Amino acid sequence: MKINDCIFCNIDSGSILFKNEKGFVIRDKYPQSKGHLLIIPYEHFENYFELPEDIRNSLWDLADKAKIFSDTEHSPDGYNINVNNGSSAGQIVMHAHIHLIPRYGK
Repeated sequence: MKINDCIFCNIDSGSILFKNEKGFVIRDKYPQSKGHLLIIPYEHFENYFELPEDIRNSLWDLADKAKIFSDTEHSPDGYNINVNNGSSAGQIVMHAHIHLIPRYGK
C-alpha cells in the first residue's frame, strides 16, 4: 500500500543507492553522522513491529549491504543501528525504517 503524503512512499528513485525486491537504501536527509543511511521497505507500514517476516528479513539483508557500502565509502570505526517506533520514541516519518549510523573515533 502506498500513502500519498508519505515521503518514503513517494521517494525519488534517483536518491536510491541500491535496492532489493522489498526495500531500498537512501542517505538520511538530516544525518547524525557522515554516511548515515536509511533502510526502507517499499510497502507502507507505520512501524517495524508491523512488518511481515519476509520484509524484515529483506531489510536486514539490505542493512548488511549498506554496512559494506559504508565501510568502503567512509571507513567508520563502528555503527549504531536504530529503529524508532512511534513519535514518543523519536520516529519522525511514520513509515517503518532502519537507521544505519556510522560512528567515528575521537
